[in-house]
Amino acid sequence: MWKAALAGALAFAILGPFTVTPHGVTTNVAAAQDIVIREADIARLKSALKLTSEQEVRWRPVEVALHAYAHQQYRLASADGYFGDSGEMGIAAYTLNAMMLQRVKNAAQPLIKMLSEEQKHAGMNVLQSLGVYF
Repeated sequence: MWKAALAGALAFAILGPFTVTPHGVTTNVAAAQDIVIREADIARLKSALKLTSEQEVRWRPVEVALHAYAHQQYRLASADGYFGDSGEMGIAAYTLNAMMLQRVKNAAQPLIKMLSEEQKHAGMNVLQSLGVYF
């Protein structure tokens, strides 16, 4: 099991940062542990996007994935030795964060395709304030 976790962590480390482009989301999750999402951030993102009723349907899976990511971050941060631990717990947490961001990316792809340029710009501004850079 640890071989798979280590292999996943190494693969993610090689890829680089998480990016969002007008063509979709590219998850390069070397900085996965640096992206902190709170419940208020999810609400702020949704508000900034000003979704239509049709887009709202595509938002729901994104929201679920973001909430799951936020809850996972809280659980990991509450675990002893999570922050600054370069041992097994740090590698496992890093890999888990990367996997959760991949789920967010997969959920977001259909919504991103439906967003106007103005909505994409508003969403990118919120994401940049969270530490996601493009």
